[in-house]
Amino acid sequence: MKWKIFFSVGCVLLLLLTLQLKVSAQPNELAPPMLLDVNSIRWGMNKTKGEGGLVNQYSWMFTNPSHTGYEFYYPQDQYLSNMLYQIFSPLVLGDAGIVDTAGVRREKYFHITNMGTTDWTWERRRYRPPDIYVDGARLNPPYEWKVEPTLKADQILEFEDLLSVYGLRARVRMYAWSNPELTNVVIWEITLKFTGETRLPRMGETTRYPDQTLEFWWPFSISFNPTMRGMREVYGFFGYEGEDDLASWFSGESELVPHRERNELLVAYYWDSFNRRLAGTPTYPNDSIDNTGDPDRVVGRLHSPQIPGYALLYAPQSANNTIDDIDQPYSLPHGTIVGDLWGRRDPGLRDTYRGMDTRGRFPKDAVTEGFAAQPQKGPMRFITVGPYELIKNEAAERYDSVTFVYAIGAGSISWEKADSVGRAWFQGDMTDEEKNAWVLSGKDSLFQAVDRAYWAWDRMQNGQAIPAAPFPPDIDVESGPDRNFVRWSYPDDSYFDNAVTGVDDWYAWRVYRKRGAFYVSDPLDNYNQDKWEQVYETTDRNKREFVDVNVERGVNYYYAVTAINDGSQNDGIFPGRRLESSRYATRTTMPAIPFQPGLDVSDKVRVVPNPATIAAGTLGFPGTPDKILFVNLPVDCKLSIFTETGNLIKQWDHYGTADAEWDQRTQENQYVASGIYVLAVTNARDLDGNKLPDQFVKFVLVR
Repeated sequence: MKWKIFFSVGCVLLLLLTLQLKVSAQPNELAPPMLLDVNSIRWGMNKTKGEGGLVNQYSWMFTNPSHTGYEFYYPQDQYLSNMLYQIFSPLVLGDAGIVDTAGVRREKYFHITNMGTTDWTWERRRYRPPDIYVDGARLNPPYEWKVEPTLKADQILEFEDLLSVYGLRARVRMYAWSNPELTNVVIWEITLKFTGETRLPRMGETTRYPDQTLEFWWPFSISFNPTMRGMREVYGFFGYEGEDDLASWFSGESELVPHRERNELLVAYYWDSFNRRLAGTPTYPNDSIDNTGDPDRVVGRLHSPQIPGYALLYAPQSANNTIDDIDQPYSLPHGTIVGDLWGRRDPGLRDTYRGMDTRGRFPKDAVTEGFAAQPQKGPMRFITVGPYELIKNEAAERYDSVTFVYAIGAGSISWEKADSVGRAWFQGDMTDEEKNAWVLSGKDSLFQAVDRAYWAWDRMQNGQAIPAAPFPPDIDVESGPDRNFVRWSYPDDSYFDNAVTGVDDWYAWRVYRKRGAFYVSDPLDNYNQDKWEQVYETTDRNKREFVDVNVERGVNYYYAVTAINDGSQNDGIFPGRRLESSRYATRTTMPAIPFQPGLDVSDKVRVVPNPATIAAGTLGFPGTPDKILFVNLPVDCKLSIFTETGNLIKQWDHYGTADAEWDQRTQENQYVASGIYVLAVTNARDLDGNKLPDQFVKFVLVR
């Protein structure tokens, strides 16, 4: 009956959602935040997180001790996999400069921060995000943006900034897919249009730059650091602007788009290097101080194997010639936030962004090239295109524009390899050089991601669709007696049809589970190596429930459900291969916790663990170290906790289950001290209301 009610409520919500989506069918001038999260990248685009609009976002808006400001995560399911990301686009002009609104020509004019304002944002998806419930609580709000089944991608984020310093409008489209072959990449398409505007129309009367021809170079940088986890684990604090990271580039020939003239892709990337300059760099047990990849100081696991980066996929030959200019990018210059972006105001800074300073147009990392003895704070790697000319002629209604396309993604060795390599090095079975070579081998998967993005963009240009993974189902998880119930459904049978071809190609359901803490490698899991694992699969489309009996009472469990197609509609990178919906789409963010029903007796109560000792590793449960569990409780009773001397510190009524949790806090929400405590089970009754004897259980806490 409960499941039927859920469907009815779901239908009402879907109707309300449909009505709501009609309102959000156009760009929103209030520019609310957008969230890209259909694959293993989770990227929030929020104009309030940076200055200069969404095209330009600056570092200090993303650096704070609580690490809450960071908006880019890869991969989504790992602990503190959020990266510092900073977008810099300090457009620089040719020697002719620009004629400003007062008619004055500014020679060699440039503006490092390119101050802009976000005009509007617009998020669209091919399907609405699935509804997710745990124990009756809905975990995600109704989707308020537009659902558009005919999209070229599973998700498109779009926004427009006015770069008032230059009178340019910058329109960006970001494409992402749940197709597992494109899980770690996003396509960034930007169009710069010379409108001459200096203020947004909604801000009132505006002035415009006079008609003229504007010559410029466009240096575009996304400055990443691999993870926030690594520096905190190695140095004990959150780093700012990549203090121990290096930026470089490499090239590779496309294996997937050999028919285009641009068959060589130049990839800018960042990786976690070794920086002696930072304080607090103690020696590891293997007598090494090389912390490339940020090895854990307890077991050696590498916390920062991620290698984020980006590459130019397309640049026109001119505003009037859209044929791809394979001689672009013009340069891949290197700079730093401290030494260049904020440390200089001389005209030579423009030459840095062009790649015309002493470092050259295509330098490798600063250490290899000899520009620095060790990583410098705030490394930046630009992909600079140019020079281009844009003409503004209002009388002729001519406002030239150019479009550039980039692939933005991340690569890495696998979680398993990062664990085994780090442990082997930690134990002295691998040299520093061997460990570091493994970290840098993640460039292979970064290039693979970039090449696949190039393939996807090429197909879009040719009018071909990207093979679609199935729609993710709605999911409802319920904690049960010594088991958890996982149920899922589609809103209607049309969801079994392929989003691109309309053919029913559904093949199977899969259920995944994570035990303990929500994130993989969360310290709360105490190095137990629990990851998301597949626990069920069925090819019966009408089978929409999994009862998980392989569970432990009191332990947290998280679930996700995916759908798999039969591959018959897949004409993509691996034709005929089955495609699976994104596991990230249906993850439950609140745990299901199995329990035992209340007993009809009161003489079997015990405390778990007892004794609870941090030093012995017996305090709490995976993911919840402060949890104490009272088990074998009667169905109805009062629970009281006393000190050994009889002082009452906590009391509450309990009904229903055989288990109750205590977080070691007093009635005043203070943690208790180490000592001997007494659990009193009083006013106990069975299901029929019959009174049961009181019971008192002594237990020990060593915090």
